[in-house]
Amino acid sequence: MSREQPSPSPISLNDADAPLNNADARTQTPPVSRSNRPSRACTIRAAARLQQQQQAVIERKQKPRKQEQKQQVDESSVQQKEQCSGESSKIVTQLVAPPETAQLPRWNLRSMWELASVLNFLNVFRHLLNITVEFSAEEFETALITPNDTLGDIHMPLLKAIPPITRMALTRDTWITVLCRKLRDWWHWVAGGELPLVASHGVEVEVYKTLDPGVRVVILKALCDIRVEQEDIRNYIDNSLKHGIQLSLFRKERSGGDSQGINYWYEDDPMIGQRLYREIRKTEVKVKAKARGSQIIPNVTYLWETVATNFEEFQDVSEKLFTSKNRAEASLGKKLKNDMLPEIEKVYKRKERLLKKQHRQALLLDNFLSTDELAPGRSLRDRKPVTYTFDDYDRSINEAIKITKRKPPSPEPFSRREGFAKPEASTNGELSGPSHTIATWHFQCRIS
Repeated sequence: MSREQPSPSPISLNDADAPLNNADARTQTPPVSRSNRPSRACTIRAAARLQQQQQAVIERKQKPRKQEQKQQVDESSVQQKEQCSGESSKIVTQLVAPPETAQLPRWNLRSMWELASVLNFLNVFRHLLNITVEFSAEEFETALITPNDTLGDIHMPLLKAIPPITRMALTRDTWITVLCRKLRDWWHWVAGGELPLVASHGVEVEVYKTLDPGVRVVILKALCDIRVEQEDIRNYIDNSLKHGIQLSLFRKERSGGDSQGINYWYEDDPMIGQRLYREIRKTEVKVKAKARGSQIIPNVTYLWETVATNFEEFQDVSEKLFTSKNRAEASLGKKLKNDMLPEIEKVYKRKERLLKKQHRQALLLDNFLSTDELAPGRSLRDRKPVTYTFDDYDRSINEAIKITKRKPPSPEPFSRREGFAKPEASTNGELSGPSHTIATWHFQCRIS
């Protein structure tokens, strides 16, 4: 079979009579064949779709690079803003000096936010806890370092209000055992990790005394968390909020701070005392090669400090903060000097007068007791040893006889007056007998 000849092009049909030269022949359109025919519509669509997919892959590869560039631009802009605003916000004034060796246990306790939480709990709900013992924050710290009766007087009212009710009597000798039984039921609700104290036939009493003071603080913090979940405290909180009391009474709000993770907290307790705390949050981002699309989790650490516990420390801290180059610290220092420090000074002076009064009373009592001991009183004779023979009796009789012989003879008794006549009885108001008897009696009296 012979191939059919392609039909002449329309151009050649129309221009059949026109003379053609060699140059025009060279520029004529070649005949359409399988190699040079135009692509079909379905092929064009498939090629376009494939090109779009390849373009999307290229864009996805370039997107992380754009994000990294954008992040670098953002970091540079943040740094520029910080440089523009000044480096004052990065300044953290040192307020707590390193402790001495003897004060290290107390300093470690004050570095725990759990201790501040317990003190705040006792301040807010004291009227519901039935804790009758009075103590200062320093006495409370001493009891945590070296357990004493004050620690038991704080724990026992808390344990009484927490179910279930135990059959064991709650005393100063048994409250640690009751504490173990209460924590066994509640520990996994309020704390994490293993229970640090377990009842073991009385051995837990000695184990509790040997615990680290920080562990005792964590146990007491867990006990306070259990106590706040009881019905009486929850009803008190709900009723207080209904009557318009602010939530800040139950949830402590910070007294100052900045956006760099530094917060200040002020605790004002008329019985325990005033304290100022500082919380420093540090965020560290570790730069490591990670898979694409993974999230970098920053490492956040917290540092808790008790920066002021008495009037002298408040004065020192307020002066340091007031003269700080950090604007947030300077603002807090101004607030301390103008608002808080005058009230703290009043409380401090009132306590100082009370201590002086108690000191004077103690001196008067000591002087009274010492004077009473030196005052002349009844002589104290030494008791002689008891003997069951008659030697001492015979000796005492002989000494009495000798003393009697040495005494001089006693004088004779007064002689009765002679010539004294007793008047006779009267008859009808008249004396019986001669009247000279009365005269004689008067005369004898005068002579005698």
